[in-house]
Amino acid sequence: MAAKYFTIGSLATMVHHRGATTLPGEPPAATSGPTVLCVHDVAGNGHVFTAVLDALADDNRPIAFDLPAHGRSGGLDSLGAIDAMAGHLKDLADRLGVTSPVLLGDGMGAAVVLEAAAAWPDWPSAVVVCGGASATPSPDPAVVEQVRQVTRGRARRQFDTTGYAPDTPREVYERAFGEWMKTDPRATVGDLEALAAWDGPARVAAVTAPVVVVVGEHESADAQAAAEALAAAVGTGRVEVLSGAGRRGVVEQPAALAAIVAGAA
Repeated sequence: MAAKYFTIGSLATMVHHRGATTLPGEPPAATSGPTVLCVHDVAGNGHVFTAVLDALADDNRPIAFDLPAHGRSGGLDSLGAIDAMAGHLKDLADRLGVTSPVLLGDGMGAAVVLEAAAAWPDWPSAVVVCGGASATPSPDPAVVEQVRQVTRGRARRQFDTTGYAPDTPREVYERAFGEWMKTDPRATVGDLEALAAWDGPARVAAVTAPVVVVVGEHESADAQAAAEALAAAVGTGRVEVLSGAGRRGVVEQPAALAAIVAGAA
């Protein structure tokens, strides 16, 4: 997977991309297709989009990145607020010369791209959200407290194995766990707190770009209802069902997810 660093503000930001190799510090080569910017979930990093980027590479310019303090990007702490993460996304896009992108957000990344679409309504050409996307995300307080205990050395890190389709291969869990372990639990706490504090209903009302809310076939009835509610809250929203996936479609059904993204462009 092609990758390179860019300094955004004072932080080194790892960018994952496809396309022709370019010099260090220079943006990935542009293509004739639309640019797709991918934003990861709580405690994730851009590498989880590897197969999505591969599937999009022929006809698009797909780019993912590691938020500060995640994966291989600089910093020790989460940016701590969804609007700050959206600002980092926009600053990175400006550095790369990206205009009219399709924004793809997974989990927490869904809130980030919706916030960006609300803050700069004329910027994205379309928005695709997945991974339990909701206008009212509410991290489980027990999960937040468990991760806090990890930061204090009082508990072990526990990977969440819920949310997958019943027949998801074990190696998918293992790869996801390996990526999750790259982010310090202090940043995970900051992510969860940021997600809980985001005023989703007020922000999604300001989104004018077309929005596709992707819900996995095997997600819970509550998650499917949240997807429908989010699509309804955005005047330009619609729901797409991702066959064979649970909440983690980015790693469960990346090619099918990429097809939905390509169709939104």
